[in-house]
Amino acid sequence: MSIDDAFIDRVLDGTVSESEVADFQRWLQDPDNLERFAHRSELHVDLRRSLRRRQLQEQALHASVDSTSASPTESRQDHSPLTFRSRRILAPAVTTLVTAACLFIGFMLLETKPYGNDEDTASVVSTVNGLLIKKGSAWNDDTLPVGTYELRQGLLNLQFGGGVMVYVEAPAHFDTVSNKRIVLHSGRLSATVPPAGIGFTVETPEAEVVDFGTEFSIDVEGGTSEVHVFDGLVRVSPGESKQRDVSRSVELHASQAVRITDGATELQDISLATNRFIRNFDEPKRSYARALKSLSHLVFYRMPIRDQGLVSQPPEYSGVVLTGQGKRPPHARGVFVGGSLRVGADSTGRGGRVDAPPPLNTGQFSLTLFVYWEPATHEPFIAEHQSAIATNLHHGQGNFSLNLDQHGMLQATIKSSTGQMTSVTGDSALTPESWRQIVVTADGQQLRLYEDGNLVAAQSCTELAVSGAQTIWFGTTPQATRMWNGRIDEVGLFDRPLSAKEVAALYRTAQEEIARSK
Repeated sequence: MSIDDAFIDRVLDGTVSESEVADFQRWLQDPDNLERFAHRSELHVDLRRSLRRRQLQEQALHASVDSTSASPTESRQDHSPLTFRSRRILAPAVTTLVTAACLFIGFMLLETKPYGNDEDTASVVSTVNGLLIKKGSAWNDDTLPVGTYELRQGLLNLQFGGGVMVYVEAPAHFDTVSNKRIVLHSGRLSATVPPAGIGFTVETPEAEVVDFGTEFSIDVEGGTSEVHVFDGLVRVSPGESKQRDVSRSVELHASQAVRITDGATELQDISLATNRFIRNFDEPKRSYARALKSLSHLVFYRMPIRDQGLVSQPPEYSGVVLTGQGKRPPHARGVFVGGSLRVGADSTGRGGRVDAPPPLNTGQFSLTLFVYWEPATHEPFIAEHQSAIATNLHHGQGNFSLNLDQHGMLQATIKSSTGQMTSVTGDSALTPESWRQIVVTADGQQLRLYEDGNLVAAQSCTELAVSGAQTIWFGTTPQATRMWNGRIDEVGLFDRPLSAKEVAALYRTAQEEIARSK
């Protein structure tokens, strides 16, 4: 007989037959199976407590509690730990099994090792230039025992019990308490929780967050915790651990976010931050990448989260990520699921460099990319902050550049075969913390600038100067000045001009991709 979670749910809900009970009794003789049953029972308790007001309990537990008709006594009993309503079909043996599970849970609680032991809580799936510190020394093991950790640099992907995936961005300070609980003292993390991991808990100085099968992110800094839910449901209980008032708990669904400030009595609703958190290290195959490839690009830089640098397609044109002494890693969430190159914006990213790019020798070209501006403040753009986005112009060599002008407008410049410089400028300043698609084309007659699929500027030009393998810089200049402050993603380079129809189609594909990745 196959015993899965659905069958255990029916046992706990009292809807199994007597013959099934006999089989279940035999299955439960295995201590591992008994532990599995106990954990599932404990999960039911958590779900009942969290979901009873939204009738989600019936869907999650297959129960049919009518709270409006139950007496006060019945209502309290229904939501007490491991209390289940009897039904005619529930055999006495099942009640015995539930009792055994209760005793087993109590035994596990008594036998749990005290905080600070060497029990493994999580395994390291991957790290990107990560430096994890435990008790003052670098921690390089594949598993994390209970304890206190500091992620001083880079990114860390951990797997907790039930397949819970947690992504931590430096700088971060956290404790691993068990395989289903972590305390985040400061920093950012994102978690993806499958059904088997329901009940995974993140505690912060200002709140406790219990997950019920979802994807969420948490940001803790300066006496404030933010919780952002991208999918599913979480329960947020504000207050310090010893002063937490469960009656003030709230349930957050997908696309909801709250801020909890130390000392505040109420949670504050805030906008969902879809671009702030790294929620996955993978750069999955996407329709936008396929669309760009179908246009026969020379090279494509997806800007994935990789510690080996700027990976390209084809790989022979790969480059390096330039780093400095900033606070956060040189990677951030990209325009789609995956990563982007983060330059400035309080990060260690100082740009990217490709020393051996493909030559541009047809007299024509196109540049496609996405940019995301993250100014230090939202003050009006300051002239001396002119930023370089992409360029290969240096010492009279090269033939193109894309940057912001003194007014914060996008400006594209090319050098012709006669050495003449031609520029076009966009018609609106960049909006902070918002992605914009940019396409620059030159066909030997017109230099064109497109923003979000629309032609915004054009200027007469002659053929592009031939460039061999001049170095390309992203987010900086050869002199390491005029550094970009934000993100750069999905960079494509062509030795032909894209048509207006192709540009519009690319933008439509991007919009569809963005909608799917939120």
